[in-house]
Amino acid sequence: MVRHNSSEWQEFEQLVARIERDAGPLGITVTSPDRITCKITGRKREVDASIRSRVGTTEIVVTIECRKRHPRQDVTWIEQLAAKRDAIGAACTLAVSCTGFSANAVAVAHRHGIQLRRLAEVSVAEISQLLRLDFVLFTHKKAAPVRIALRLARDSDWSPPDPRAVDLVLPDKTDPFAPIFKNIESGTTWSLNDLWRQLQETIDQFAEIIKGDTPVIKTVCFPYPGNVTVETPEGPKMLGDVLLSMSLWLELEQVWLHDAAMVEYISPDGTGLQRVEFTSQRRRDKDWRLSLQLPKHSTDISEIKTEMNQPPPKDEKHRKV
Repeated sequence: MVRHNSSEWQEFEQLVARIERDAGPLGITVTSPDRITCKITGRKREVDASIRSRVGTTEIVVTIECRKRHPRQDVTWIEQLAAKRDAIGAACTLAVSCTGFSANAVAVAHRHGIQLRRLAEVSVAEISQLLRLDFVLFTHKKAAPVRIALRLARDSDWSPPDPRAVDLVLPDKTDPFAPIFKNIESGTTWSLNDLWRQLQETIDQFAEIIKGDTPVIKTVCFPYPGNVTVETPEGPKMLGDVLLSMSLWLELEQVWLHDAAMVEYISPDGTGLQRVEFTSQRRRDKDWRLSLQLPKHSTDISEIKTEMNQPPPKDEKHRKV
């Protein structure tokens, strides 16, 4: 089956998976999508999401199937889900729709033990007062090279270099990913970006940076014992020290409540959850989120579940000095 607007469909499935994960107890594993072995054919069958937990020594598997389409879902889909649940041996299946279910579908779902949920967007006026944060702030680490200075190898004993007394300053157009450094004994090469990564792994350069303030320039020295060359506009040179000067700042991104995703996740009897997700708009993959989730009619702030998803840095080849 070809899904139209697969990106939007996947976002729908992932949102449902996050809601179920945050609603469940500690120890559950939510996977979206997942593949489960069919007990009839022995082949893997895909489900939109699964919830796995353990009761004693037994693993319990609950499957989730989603439909983001009009009109309301009817009997056929529910019957298909019941047959699929039995074939893969799931303990239960949740059917999630953005448009709800017909009366006949509700009746058939009750007969077959299929749990129904409707996921729908709600307005600021409809969301619980307990979830109405005016805005949240995301903090983005920013860095830019200011100066890459070199002190060439010397016969004298090493001493801390004076940034004002260097032998060479690399051009601003130097490619930060180019392997301009080489260990002449091992043949190993590395780049300016590799130096920045090494520094980040050693110490948090942003620890003393004030959020939203003007950039701060920091300089760090990388000393070498006389076995490293560096490619320069004048050809390779035997390297003594690299003085890397970086401009660092913490940029704030304000996301308002009216720009957040606000949804209800409701069963046919009207019980369910409300959820607000604030998402950073400066990441294309939209995987940096602050979420708040609460039973729909709750007035107890202690029932709010929060989730902060701060993704790890991108693959190093995409990170720039």
